[in-house]
Amino acid sequence: MNTKKQIADSLINLMKNNDFENITVKEITEKAGVNRSTYYRNFKSKEDILKYKLEIIMEEYLASFENLEEKTKKNYIYTILSTYSKHKNVFLTIHQAKQTYLIQQVYMEYFQNKIKNPSTYELYKIYYHMGGIYSFTICWIEHGMDDNLEELATIGANITENFDPVLVNI
Repeated sequence: MNTKKQIADSLINLMKNNDFENITVKEITEKAGVNRSTYYRNFKSKEDILKYKLEIIMEEYLASFENLEEKTKKNYIYTILSTYSKHKNVFLTIHQAKQTYLIQQVYMEYFQNKIKNPSTYELYKIYYHMGGIYSFTICWIEHGMDDNLEELATIGANITENFDPVLVNI
């Protein structure tokens, strides 16, 4: 197991029984079996550790989607949900610690870095898309991540197909 993964897994495990803000670098390094200098060589903060873990999961779902023959909206959403479902413990732990905002940060940083010098249109499209995906997954996480993935993927695809910008009448 690589050092960064050890540190990230140790933090997630500590978060199950401790308040995020009260977890110390000493506790993380002891649990990971590494020294302080190794911690600081790899991470600046606990939030950086969680972002690292989320980036690994994001890379996993993007690779899974890339390997699909049929790249539909429904399959895209299903791939995100099924990948996140494999890491349910991580997402529920991050949610319990009130750190879910990091999911959106990881999304935004990834896609902003992927598109160099985006046009105004591309920039707003990225933000709009990521805001929707983030909110959709946060809703699912807040409900315990127990909903049927196939049904959720269908709902997500239908929302994008039948988008009604006027929410006032709901």
